[in-house]
Amino acid sequence: MPADAAAPALPLDQPLPVELTGRGHGWLTRYRCYPVYSPRWVRGRLRLWGVGLLFFIGFAALDLRRAAVAEFPWPVLLQILLQLVLPIAVTPWAAAWVRLQRWPPAREWRALVAVMIGTVALMMAFNLWGAEPIKQWVAERTGAVDASGKRKRVMVAVGVSVSAADSAGSASAVWPPEPAASGAAPAAGPRHEDPKSLINQADWALISFWLGGGSGLWAWRRQRDGLAALQRERELQRAQAERREAELRLSVLAAQVEPHFLFNTLAGVRSAISSDPPRAAEMIDRLVDYLRAAIPRLRSDGGAQATLGGQLDIVRAYLGLMAARMPRLQVQVPAAADLPPDLRDAHCPPLMLISLAENAFKHGVEPKIGPARIEVAARRTAEGGLEISVADDGVGFGAGHAAGSGLGLANIRERLQQLYAGRAALVLKARPEGGIAAVLTLPAE
Repeated sequence: MPADAAAPALPLDQPLPVELTGRGHGWLTRYRCYPVYSPRWVRGRLRLWGVGLLFFIGFAALDLRRAAVAEFPWPVLLQILLQLVLPIAVTPWAAAWVRLQRWPPAREWRALVAVMIGTVALMMAFNLWGAEPIKQWVAERTGAVDASGKRKRVMVAVGVSVSAADSAGSASAVWPPEPAASGAAPAAGPRHEDPKSLINQADWALISFWLGGGSGLWAWRRQRDGLAALQRERELQRAQAERREAELRLSVLAAQVEPHFLFNTLAGVRSAISSDPPRAAEMIDRLVDYLRAAIPRLRSDGGAQATLGGQLDIVRAYLGLMAARMPRLQVQVPAAADLPPDLRDAHCPPLMLISLAENAFKHGVEPKIGPARIEVAARRTAEGGLEISVADDGVGFGAGHAAGSGLGLANIRERLQQLYAGRAALVLKARPEGGIAAVLTLPAE
């Protein structure tokens, strides 16, 4: 049964998401970070198996180093190497060719299974009908033949072999046994299994399937299922983030143009008309500037389009309006035009700075008696990131600010987690001269 057809198409030349592969892969296992049967996966697997084959060849050479050239079991070793190397070197590349065709999942699955079955069938056919002629040909050229021209039968064992001794005290035997003379009893000693027996063929079939990467069929299915699940999870997270973004945009928009805000501003304008007409005119101008800066961006700015310069324009207009309403407030916000281009055009999530400015005004400045000040600054960090601070000299944590427990600050931290996955932070610090500094740190783009 093919894997989920809804899984996304795999970019075969790129690593898989770390959620599927994990971390800490070394030089020999790094290939597992790539899609199964991709060219990079195949090359990495060949590197791993190549190291294993070198150890095997070294072991065999150590065991047979004392044998004469004519007695060296070249035919048997050649057969073993062919049966080991061919599945390792050929089958995964055939599977990689299948993957590069970019067929639909169901067809790709059937083709991969056919490649593995074909490998097993070819190796079984080689073991049954092709191995013996090759061994005879090699034996003739190395002199490992008897008087009748048949190759000498040998048994190769690498490592430790334990068997019962025969009547002559020998523990070695060859297959097939030499025919006994007429009327003679069969020779005593251990008998070795026919290499063409069903059990032997089954063993080689399993070995060929394993060496050819047959276990990758299950990994292929797991990867496709895992990618489909990861895609669904990311889509869900993106939908949740967009919903929270929309809710926050609506809440901020409502907070900026709510009747309480407008009524207080208009009431201040009416009061100032008779007592201080220039200040009333300034308040109207500041309100117009603020609405002109805020409304279009609240409607159109998304996370990808918002820049630091645009967000500072909104904050500058807002705090300018607050300063017009409250003459004891002084504000310092850099104008977007005065910033270096790399700062002005830097990406800055929308609506965060205005929320921090509101927090500073409502919880720091308004409860304070006497002159107050709000400063906004931005700079590049040593790592190339962005650090923005909104500082006030208001009443501080004890009487005004809620040390990060407010709804607005919690929303900002949640959005930072969604956008930057732990690489951004919002920290509130008590200032020595009084008040709070909210420091927003964003990673390098």
